[in-house]
Amino acid sequence: MDGPSLKETHPQKHYFKTLCRFMFYLGMGDLWYEKTVLSYYMKKVYAVWMVVANGFIIIFLFNELLSFARPDLTDRERNDWAVFSFAHPLLYAKVIVLYFCKGRIKFVMERLLEGSRPIFYSLELEKKSVKQFAINCFAVTAASYAVLGSAMIEGIRQHYIQDIPVRTEVVYYPNPTQSGPGVNVVRFLVELHWYYIVAMMSTMDCLALCSLITVGHKFKVLRLYFNELRIRTLENKENKTKKELAEEFKKDFVTGIKLHSDALWCAHNVQESMGFLYSIQVFESVALLVMNLVKLVVAERNAIYLMATFVFIMCVIILTGAYMMVAGEITHEASEVGTAMFYSGWEVCCPGPDLRVLVVVAVQMSQIPVYMTAFGVIILSHNNFISVLRSSYSFFAVMY
Repeated sequence: MDGPSLKETHPQKHYFKTLCRFMFYLGMGDLWYEKTVLSYYMKKVYAVWMVVANGFIIIFLFNELLSFARPDLTDRERNDWAVFSFAHPLLYAKVIVLYFCKGRIKFVMERLLEGSRPIFYSLELEKKSVKQFAINCFAVTAASYAVLGSAMIEGIRQHYIQDIPVRTEVVYYPNPTQSGPGVNVVRFLVELHWYYIVAMMSTMDCLALCSLITVGHKFKVLRLYFNELRIRTLENKENKTKKELAEEFKKDFVTGIKLHSDALWCAHNVQESMGFLYSIQVFESVALLVMNLVKLVVAERNAIYLMATFVFIMCVIILTGAYMMVAGEITHEASEVGTAMFYSGWEVCCPGPDLRVLVVVAVQMSQIPVYMTAFGVIILSHNNFISVLRSSYSFFAVMY
C-alpha cells in the first residue's frame, strides 16, 4: 500500500514543486532545490529547448521594438507600441534576473520549506496557506490572460471594420499589407509569443507570491507555538515543581526563539533573492497605469476598446495589489509575535533573572518591524498600495 502523498503530508512543498516543474517545462531552467534526475540525452534535449524558447522570446521582442520604424503606423498602433515596448522587455528582464539568481532562490526555497518544519509545524495552517497560494495565483494568472482575451476581441473587431489581419501586438514584420502562408505562420507565432511571455510572467509572480505567503505563514506558526507553550505551561503548573517547570519552559522558549530567527532569516533572504520581482512590478505598474490613462484620453472611444484598456488597468492593479497585500500581511503577522511571546506563560514559572532577561530580549527583538520593499525604498503594504495608485494618477494629471 502506498504511503501518504506529498500533497497530504507537506502541501506547501507539493505546490512549490508543481510550480517549479511548470517553469521547467516553459524553458526557465530547473529551480527546484531537490536534484532532478535526467538522462544525458534528456539534458541535451532540454538545453536545446531552453535556447529555442528563450531565443523565440528575444527575437519577437526585437521584432516588436523595431516596429516603431514602420512608416504606416496608425495613432492607435503608436499608443499600443509605447505600452508593449515598455512592458514586454521588463517582463523578460524578470526572466534574465531569475537565471542569475537561480542558485540563491533554490537555497532560500529549501530553507523556507524545510528549515524549521522538523521542529514545529501546523498542517492545518499549511493547508490554509496553500488555499491562499491558489487564490493569489489564480487571480494573477486570470487577470493576465484576461488582458490577452480582451486584446484578441479588439483585434477581431478591427479585422472586420478595417479588413486587416487580427492584431494584438504591434510588430515590424509582418505589416498589415503582407499576406501568404509564410506570413500567416509568423502572425501565429507573434500571437503565441505574447501568450508565452505572459505564462513566464505569471509563473514568476506566482513563485514570488507563494514565497511571501510562506514567510507570513512562518510568523503565524510562530504565534501558534507560543500560544501552545502557554497552554502547556499552565497545564503542567500543578504537576511539576517550579524548578522543573522553569527549566522546561526555558528550553521550549529557546526553541521558539530559534523558530523566530528562522522566520526572520527567511523574510530577509526572500527579499534579497526575489525583491527584483516586486521592484520591477511596482515600477512597471506606475508607468503602465499612466500610459493607459493617457490612452483613454487620446484614443477613440468605443465600448470594446475601452473594455480592453480597462481590463489592462485592472490587471496591473491586481498584480501590484497581490504583492502589496501579501507583503503587508507579513508585516502584520510579524508585529503580533511579540505579544504571543509575552503571553507565553513565563510569569507562572517563578522565573529567575536569566529567564526574565531572555524573555525581555526576545520580545524586544520581535518588536523590530519586518518590511518587504521594492528597490529597498518602497515598503510593500496596504497603505502604500493606495499610495501607488494615487501617485500614478497624480503623475498623469501633472503630465497631461
